[in-house]
Amino acid sequence: MMDCVPLSFQEKTRLVLACVVAVLVLDTVGWHAAGPVDPDMAVTLVLRESGMMSAWIIVGLLVAVSSAVGTAIAGRRLPEAGLFAAGVGLIGLALRGGGMQVLLGYYPADSEAARSTLMRHLVMDSLLWAAVLFGAWFVSWTVWRWLWAGSLVNSVGSDNGSLTSVTAGGGSLSGKPTVATVDQASPWSGWPALLVTAMVGAIFIWLTIARSPVAAIARGQVIASVAGGLFFGAMTARYFTGINQSHWYVLAALAVALIGYLLGYLRADMAWATNYKYYTQLATTPPHELVRPLPIEYLGVGVAGALLGFWASAKVEQAVESTQV
Repeated sequence: MMDCVPLSFQEKTRLVLACVVAVLVLDTVGWHAAGPVDPDMAVTLVLRESGMMSAWIIVGLLVAVSSAVGTAIAGRRLPEAGLFAAGVGLIGLALRGGGMQVLLGYYPADSEAARSTLMRHLVMDSLLWAAVLFGAWFVSWTVWRWLWAGSLVNSVGSDNGSLTSVTAGGGSLSGKPTVATVDQASPWSGWPALLVTAMVGAIFIWLTIARSPVAAIARGQVIASVAGGLFFGAMTARYFTGINQSHWYVLAALAVALIGYLLGYLRADMAWATNYKYYTQLATTPPHELVRPLPIEYLGVGVAGALLGFWASAKVEQAVESTQV
């Protein structure tokens, strides 16, 4: 969020429109490129029957285009709008296919070796989706700089330090330096935001994603849990760290996904299920609670949730500081 003035109804409508465009593009053309042969199967890249590389490239281009269009539609006040729209578009693509329950049913993961192999595939799938979103972020950042950087400089010069001036430099509205100011000068000092967001997000998802370790995977609960985890994780991290660079919060979505599949790999022997012996024989029983989301759900829902938390925390900061000026 760039300005301290609240977004108008028109600006919020443009953000929603950017998301709608991304969903339409990925739910139609993207589905033809990356959709599985069986329409009920989950959307993955690594576990496709064929054409993984071509599907990855086409989806990457579509997500990049959606991100660029979303950036142009949303306007200058939300530099992350293109990436947010790309994440929402991936959610639409994921929802057209099946969830993790379906993937586990199709994949013969009924032994320790098979589960371990599946977890490695899911890690690779997560990295591929993360690369797609990284490309979208780069494109949206480039488009935003091209379209709005000039107007940003003019806005700062004309406002002359008023409450409506841009605060992208990391300073507070009152002119006092913040942690974010230091972060601008030291690019790698934003890691605490990533750490806190990932920790809070992983714990939140772990506690809310299922009523029991062997319960059936509920798609809606999975999506709500991932969105809530990264949302509250980003809000908490920004409150404690003050870092205002959004990419550190967005990276937490990938971090939580890798943590989840690593735990699934370590628990692939199902030794923890001493009270659920019957369920250990079922291929549809996930080896860990954090394995329940698909990689595309972790990255799409997680990125959108983290950005919403980042924006919400920014508005809280602005509201508090505006009362102190």
